Formats: sequence, structure tokens, C-alpha cells
Amino acid sequence: MWFYIAIFVFLAFSNGVSTDVPGKNTLFICFRNRLAFVDCPGPFNPPNNISTKVVYPVSNDTVTFPTGYNCVYQINVPQGWSSYVVVTAIPSSNLTNSPILQVIDFNQNVESFQYVRFEKFYFIAPGGRIKLSTQTTNVTFLFSVQWYSNLTVYQPTFLNVSASDTQPVTVDLSTVNCHVTAETRASAVTIPLDSIYTIEDQRSTLRSIFIFDGPNENTTCLGSAYQLFNSNRQFVSTGKTLTVVQLQPSTYYSSSILLIQDFENTKEIGQYRGVGSLGDLPIVMDASKQSSAFSTYSFGGLSSDCLVNITGTGTLDVYYGGKTESKSNLIASYSESSNGLNLPQKIRGVVRTYALTGGIATVQIVPNSVCGLLKHNVAGFITSREYKTNLTLRYSEDRQSYYSDGPFNYTLNIQNVDLSQNKSLSLSIYNNHTGVVNFVYNSSNPPSLNTVVSGVGNEMEVIYSSPYSNSKKGGFYIDFTATKVEKSAAKYFDFIVICAILWIGLF
Repeated sequence: MWFYIAIFVFLAFSNGVSTDVPGKNTLFICFRNRLAFVDCPGPFNPPNNISTKVVYPVSNDTVTFPTGYNCVYQINVPQGWSSYVVVTAIPSSNLTNSPILQVIDFNQNVESFQYVRFEKFYFIAPGGRIKLSTQTTNVTFLFSVQWYSNLTVYQPTFLNVSASDTQPVTVDLSTVNCHVTAETRASAVTIPLDSIYTIEDQRSTLRSIFIFDGPNENTTCLGSAYQLFNSNRQFVSTGKTLTVVQLQPSTYYSSSILLIQDFENTKEIGQYRGVGSLGDLPIVMDASKQSSAFSTYSFGGLSSDCLVNITGTGTLDVYYGGKTESKSNLIASYSESSNGLNLPQKIRGVVRTYALTGGIATVQIVPNSVCGLLKHNVAGFITSREYKTNLTLRYSEDRQSYYSDGPFNYTLNIQNVDLSQNKSLSLSIYNNHTGVVNFVYNSSNPPSLNTVVSGVGNEMEVIYSSPYSNSKKGGFYIDFTATKVEKSAAKYFDFIVICAILWIGLF
């Protein structure tokens, strides 16, 4: 008998792996990467040499945990430190609808998962927990922890926001460490953006951005930029300052931003979100109790929103920039009875904010190209990208084109235009690539404001240009309609135009 026991112990230790886990010694006996015995270790504390990564359960190999296994792994983080955690939990089947993994942070916020592979998380003091619950399936599981003895990596930048600002401050979340001072209180919203980078990498970057309620990282942490995005709420400072810090490692690129503005302008907003690549469209807005808002962003105003549909109740105000009490940057307002002919509508600018009051509505935004293809009668407006923003955007030409399958009667009524410093505005209408209308305005040939220019065709183009790409531009605003024309009427109009050209040619 003792001989067989000795043989069993020898085989167990020769096929198993023994490892030291900070806080407790734990023995693992594994056969072909399948768990034979394990207790629930912890807590996990920084090792003496923090350049050493702690891996659980064994080396860098995953281990299969059996059904019905439950364990909570505590990760401790000293004050002023941070930790970087990478987790893999892969079920062998989809037999359970309950999460097999939960990650609980220092603020007791919980993220639940059915499946993760090298998912990245960040903890600050006092730490966080990883909860494994295999339910009715086997789960391949592994996590690693790397501690860092400081929070800040980059030299901070100092930003100021005021209640009189029409344009929010945008903070690039690629590499960020900034201190924000507001006139009253500071408000922050996350906008994750469309990019060529994976959603997983953007999510990891957003998790690494922490927002503190005060002048430095030793104050209360409100949460991460990822939690801010998922909350559909603003993070608001209790005083005048916010601190934004990106934790190590910061090797992931993200084109996402934080939108920061003075809370005086956003204090009436309850539900507030940033809409980007991680957002769901269309957007449901509930302003039955408090105003509801969302903002979108385009670097340099290079892309635009195409607002195609609004259903429900309430009034939707659209701002080029942030919501303001003065409404000096309000570009349009829509109600249930007014949006029929007014959509689709191109919405421009760097930051665009949609604020709903007094109802519940669903707002649909689609790619900009949809606004350029006309299928039915439209009555809207055309603006340059910096109109009402007071921004200096670096471009020499701003070109907007509209197309249709059949003839439309286009009307253009210039309401406002800046033609200083050799700027120009050209309006062109074409029918089957033949010019119908072509006007070019500049400082020596200004337009008569509130005068209609019209023509029938299947293409229209508006070009606003300047010889200096970085010159200050006031931009332009044009009231615009497009009305479908029967082909017979279009041919009659072409005949009138040809006769007029011939008549002019005789003199």
C-alpha cells in the first residue's frame, strides 16, 4: 500500500507545477493542462521586484477549471500605485446564460463576460477583484498582473473651460495627462470614434483613462473613460477642477476623445452620451424628466453627420459645438411637426450636440454620403464647417456636392457669408454635366443677401475657398431647397435656357 501511495505522490509532483502566489503558497497538480486540485488563493500583492509579472494559475499556460467552480481573486494595489491585468476565460461550451467572469473595480463597478481572450483591465488603490464562476461548463482560465509604483506617465497639460464657451475642449485619449479648471464645475463625456483600429483596443484604452474629482490624482476617482461612456451620464466635478490620467502601459492607439465643458451649460442635461464607433444608432433620447443630449465629433470638421429621421415627441435643438444657454451657436431646431421636409440634413462642425427637451424621441444619424443623394423634396440649409464655431480650421477649400437620379429645382438663398481676405463662394448647378448656373462671389463681387439663385438639374455644388488654409473664416449659411421636377418640365426649362443663351449671343 505505501509503495502505491509513494508512486502516486511521485507522479503527481513530477507532472504538476508548484508556484508562489503573493500572499499565499498554493500547490497546483495538473494533468495534461486539466485541473486536478486547487484552492482559492489570494490576495495578490505586488512582488518585491515589481518588474516581475505575476501569472495565475501556472506559468503562461491556461488551465481548465471544472464545472461548478467559484472563486474570487483579490488584486491589491497600494495607494498611488496602479496595476495592469490581462484575463483569458474561455468556456468549452455555451451551456450557460450567466456570466462566467466578472471584473469588479475599486469603485465596485462590475463588468460581466461570457468569453474573454487577453482582455485588458486597470486597477488603482485599493485594487479590484476577478470572479470566476464556471457554471455548467469547463472554463480555460488565466490572468496576469503587472504593478506600477506611480500613476502619471506624461507631463500634464493645463486646460480651462468657461460658461461662455460655445466650443467644448476636446482631449485626445491617445496619450493624455491633463488638469482642467472650470469657471463653475467641470463636465466630461467620452466619445469613442470610428477608426481602423479594433473596438477591443479602443475599449482597452478607454479603460486606462481615469478621471479624478480634483486638482490631482490623489483625489476621489470618478471612474474610467470606458465607465463614463457606458454610463450615458456626465462625470461632473464637485469643485472647479478635474484631473485626467492615462495609466501604464499606454501602447494602444485610440482616436477617442473626452469632451470637457463647463457644467453651467450642461446642468439641465440628465442623460448625456458621446456617440461614435462604440455607440448604437439610432439613438433613443428620454427627456421626459430632464433634457437629454448626445454629442458627435469630427477631427477638423472633416466629416459630417447626416440627420435622416426624428420620431417621437419634444424639441430637438442642434448646436455647432456644445449646448449653450445663449444659443448663439444653435443651428437648427426640430419638432414632430417640422421635420418632414427638413430631413435629411447635413450637420457640420467639429463637435455637434443634439439636445432634446420635453419628450421622448428616436434620432437617426447615418454616414454623410446619404445627405448628398437626393430622393425626395428637401428644405434645409448648407453651411461651411466652421460656421458659428469661431474656430480656425486648416483648409483651403470646402466642397459640398448634391446629386439626384432625376431633375430637381435647386434654390439657394445666401443668408451670411465671409468673403474677407480673398475668400470666395461659388454656386453651381449642372444638368447631365452641363452647366446651368454658375456664380462666383468674392469681396469685389459680393452676393445680394436673401436673394434666391435657382436652376433645374441633377447636380449641385457649393465651394467655399481661401488662398490661406489657416486664415480665420466666418463661414457661410445658405437656405436650400430641392424640389423634384417632372422630366417634361425640365425639358421645357432647358429650352428656355438655350433660347436665353442664343438671345444674349445676338447682342
